Amino acid sequence: NQSGIEVITHDITADSASGFFYNLSSGSEVDSSNTWHISFQMMPEVENGMIYMMPNFILGATAYIAEYDNVTFENLNDTPDSFMSDYFQDASVVQYSGPNEVLQYDMQSHTVSVKDPERVFVVYELGNHKTYKIQFNEYVSGVIVFQYGSL
Repeated sequence: NQSGIEVITHDITADSASGFFYNLSSGSEVDSSNTWHISFQMMPEVENGMIYMMPNFILGATAYIAEYDNVTFENLNDTPDSFMSDYFQDASVVQYSGPNEVLQYDMQSHTVSVKDPERVFVVYELGNHKTYKIQFNEYVSGVIVFQYGSL
């Protein structure tokens, strides 16, 4: 499936306690108590002594992730040979304010957006030993649009 499966989350800011949890193997949103591989959650962030709830991309405990900006989603057809040396040892780098954050906050306009939406991420799922490509396309008012496909 070269075009990928498009997923549109619910508004994660509406009920910040729930978040959005997704199981790549089943291709479905799940409850946080079930196995999930990627998630969007509102997380507390401290700025200038104040606590703000910010939307965050969180990787599940049973998944590894790497980022590729030298290939398009459509052209990535196999797990890169270098994946085992490319994946982030600390998955928090994709969270808010991390060097590879998925969602960024613009202090000037006070808006959240997907940082570098052309990037493609590869996620290796330990449970089923499957690999997926993911591209985060858009963030609008608490709703995230992403596409993914099996590799």
